[in-house]
Amino acid sequence: MKAQEKNRIRIKELFDAGITKATEISRRLTIPERTVYRVLKSISDKKSLTHKKGAGRPQILHKSDRNRIIALVQHNPRITLNECRAKLSTPVGKSTLSEEMKRRGLQYRQVVRIPALSQLHITKRIEWCKRMRSQNWSKVFFTDECSIWMNSGKIYVWTKKGQPINLPTFKHPAKLHIWGGISVMGKTNLKFFTENFNQERYKTVLNECLIQEGNALYGNQWVLQEDNSPIHTGNAAKAWKQEFVPHQIDWPSNSPDLNPIENLWAVLKKRLLKKRFNSSNELKEAILEIWNTFDPEFLKPFCLSMDKRIRLCIKGGGKKINY
Repeated sequence: MKAQEKNRIRIKELFDAGITKATEISRRLTIPERTVYRVLKSISDKKSLTHKKGAGRPQILHKSDRNRIIALVQHNPRITLNECRAKLSTPVGKSTLSEEMKRRGLQYRQVVRIPALSQLHITKRIEWCKRMRSQNWSKVFFTDECSIWMNSGKIYVWTKKGQPINLPTFKHPAKLHIWGGISVMGKTNLKFFTENFNQERYKTVLNECLIQEGNALYGNQWVLQEDNSPIHTGNAAKAWKQEFVPHQIDWPSNSPDLNPIENLWAVLKKRLLKKRFNSSNELKEAILEIWNTFDPEFLKPFCLSMDKRIRLCIKGGGKKINY
């Protein structure tokens, strides 16, 4: 029962109980007086208080067309509104079709590209997650590389009609590559690089940014997490880590969704969208400024989310998790 109909019934009950003044009924029920007056008039005119359903505007889309829309979307999720309109028996506008899509709970959204997972990847992910359920994540350094383009986000501004909103842009915007690591107790320094990353440079980065920081925070009890990039797993890098890194953890292939630092990169990039930069140096300074705000209290939930990620992965049958 709708609220309006409930109010009409309550007003009628008070009227039948001998309370006939609109002001008093309005005060008792906290209903506007004009509403009470309208209902009392209907009572005096002996009209029904039940709302009569009107004929309403006839539906443009036939039931067969509405079912056809669902079938088209299920068959081809990439279908556009214009393509869908062309396949219906009834001529309809884009707005009508768009409203029908929304009514059916459908949204036309941008696809998020993710690493492809083969059946072998999925099997390995499940095996890894089951094996790591008892892992202590409090001493793990989660590491990764990330690329950031200057002024890469969309820009929205308030402007008057007809006012130009052009913004000068660079033909080839600057791009910075960074490496970083996070743990429950803190983070490494960021390492910026523009040249191609290889095993020798990777060893230098670990030596300059991770070894000292890890030993300072955890002694020789810290653990290195990294993905399966050939730069990380090559013979030269592997031999160096066996000598200088106290503990390492294996990682399933094509699984950035399990790495908490990926979420931190997303936070970093989102904050950068609020700024505009005229040079790569300005971008670098902003990245460092934001990175320095990430204290252990902020980083801890990221790192300790691993138990939940593992549970979600197992529950989802090894497929990509939304985290």
